[in-house]
Amino acid sequence: MYDKILVPLDGSALAEVTLAYAPGLAARLHSSITLVYVTAPDDVTSPFMYECYLKEIADRTKAVAEERASETGGGEIKVDYKVLKGDAAEEIVDYANKAKIDLIVMTTQGRSGVKRWALGNVANKVSRATRKQVFLIRAKGAKTDVDMVGLSKVLVPVDGSKESEYILRYVTYMATELNLEVTLLHFWAFGIASPSVESLKQIDKEQKRRENYIKRLAALLKQKGVNVNSAFIKGMAGGEAEEIIKLAEEGNFSLVAMTTHGRSGVGRWIFGSNAEKVLAEGSTPLLLVRPPKKRKTKAE
Repeated sequence: MYDKILVPLDGSALAEVTLAYAPGLAARLHSSITLVYVTAPDDVTSPFMYECYLKEIADRTKAVAEERASETGGGEIKVDYKVLKGDAAEEIVDYANKAKIDLIVMTTQGRSGVKRWALGNVANKVSRATRKQVFLIRAKGAKTDVDMVGLSKVLVPVDGSKESEYILRYVTYMATELNLEVTLLHFWAFGIASPSVESLKQIDKEQKRRENYIKRLAALLKQKGVNVNSAFIKGMAGGEAEEIIKLAEEGNFSLVAMTTHGRSGVGRWIFGSNAEKVLAEGSTPLLLVRPPKKRKTKAE
């Protein structure tokens, strides 16, 4: 499922925070790693300089990944590198498509070093443009001594739509391979002023339906061997992202995994805007998965 991992670098220590995660991820998921460095179109520096930098990083990454793999009986981990030239985000997205990358791992900000490019802006562009899965790590305040072997808990928001539940197939795989504890979160955007007795009954009925929904999903994951919990939160509309961030940080979660959009079903909220807010304001690494496009019918 995650055969190929792409790690964009810009020569900065902030960008290299990904190297605290990617080797362990590759070791446990049996993946190869490709490091990429994108130079500016007008950069006249010899590519050899960047290749030397990437080779050093590649050798170190390979050593760490294979050390982690040996702990679970794994073997050689392939790590290669590529120097590209052009617009950073465009080149990363294009290369990910051409090389059939499964997962892009990158930090959300990074500057200085060999050649400057605003990695935060690039990460945002890549996450919007690519249909590949993206594992985003906030460089600011990130722990560089953590790797995927040490990840333990993942928070998964779902809103009742098939689009939001698309993340579950990947979470199930990662949870079983990495021995992660999964918590499914459903947020009900609720608020009625002076409700009548009749509406209170309806509210109670709807709440039970939503609680049963999240418990039912948890039961399905449990059947697949996942260590899973469920959480139901009722709050004001517009507070979804804040609740995700709060729960992720207070619950000491290692990862938040969510789709980039979701609509209809039990309740409506736009995963695109929430994902952006969680990324911008949260401190927990974020796995973003974009559901496949729906095929249009003849009537559409």
